[in-house]
Amino acid sequence: MNRAGRPRDGGYVMIVLMIAVTVLAVLLLMAVPLWQTEAQREAEAELIFRGRQYANAIGLYVKSHNNLFPQSFEILHLEKFLRQLYPDPVSADGRWDMVFKDAAPGTAKYLIVPPHLAKAYFSRAVLVGVCSTSPETGFREYRGKKKYNEWAFYLGENENEKMPELQYEGVGP
Repeated sequence: MNRAGRPRDGGYVMIVLMIAVTVLAVLLLMAVPLWQTEAQREAEAELIFRGRQYANAIGLYVKSHNNLFPQSFEILHLEKFLRQLYPDPVSADGRWDMVFKDAAPGTAKYLIVPPHLAKAYFSRAVLVGVCSTSPETGFREYRGKKKYNEWAFYLGENENEKMPELQYEGVGP
């Protein structure tokens, strides 16, 4: 008892508070991996959405320009085929690699080219899509591929078929 004749209970309140804070901290530590997983799954869904937006914009551009292919992503935005230049949601810098299709008749070779090397490819290939630059492995497979930089989105792709072989020019898979 204290001097006023009341029992001392200040210590018990502090112990209960410490136990509550500890339990809350453990619960939060358990929830963090779930939040990270959910955030990565949302980024993967956004990657697929944005990649298809680029492929669709290229298709619309080709239709409205008498089968001429765009020379950059910026032209798709300037001519209102894309609402905005979407960044890659899973790469650190938001940059996309370009997907070119070899223009030689009878070939179905897809080239993955970084934007700074693109000028050298316009004479022998056409710009048909985008590919992520992130080397991370995803939770899901996209057309048989696990790594994001193997997920190519291009004009005429069939999402129910396996990803064709991609040839990387100046970048690693």
